[in-house]
Amino acid sequence: MNRKKFKFTSYLILSGVFALAIYFIVPNFLADEVYPLKYTDLIKKYSTQYDVDPALVAAVIMQESRFNPRAVSPVGAQGLMQFMPSTAAMMAKETGHWPKYDIYDPETSIEFGSAHLRDLLADYEGNLDKALAGYNAGSGTVDNWVRQNIFEKLIGSNSKSETINYVRKVKNYQTIYSQMYGTELGIASPVQLQNTKVDNSQIRGYIWTQIFSNFSGIFEGK
Repeated sequence: MNRKKFKFTSYLILSGVFALAIYFIVPNFLADEVYPLKYTDLIKKYSTQYDVDPALVAAVIMQESRFNPRAVSPVGAQGLMQFMPSTAAMMAKETGHWPKYDIYDPETSIEFGSAHLRDLLADYEGNLDKALAGYNAGSGTVDNWVRQNIFEKLIGSNSKSETINYVRKVKNYQTIYSQMYGTELGIASPVQLQNTKVDNSQIRGYIWTQIFSNFSGIFEGK
């Protein structure tokens, strides 16, 4: 093998090793940034009190506010778990906090969110897809889809519906939080998580997808 060929082969090998190192190591450094977890004690407390999977509560918070307790949506939903004022008032009465409560308080929001998820899961007999769709769009929308016998079809389709996309994202986050933070969240056997166990290679894939999405958003000026 001549010198040039040897150099080229060496560069190829080194480049491959470097690329593999980046692929495996970068997600380890960025995992906490891509999938943050805050208010762990509050999530454990109220998920236990209301008998919902703590990874599900964390997943809803991630999707709704990315753990920002001061978040406000364009339509006026507020706090960590993004309650509209009317729903927040309903949950305040149900949990015994009426009439004085602060929906921007992390503990209040997590308690209301855990209780609301418990109610929705009970209403839909443990059907997580329907419960999450109800959390996002309201039970009226879900009930209407069920009456029309189109809910299962929508969930199983490639629909671009905000609500269907919401269900997919939250379930994906639930899987990741269960896998990444199972010990911190005190998860032995998740209540609602079924047939969705992922391994580290899948989590790496999810993280790289998030990284590339963020980069594309920067280049597109988003």
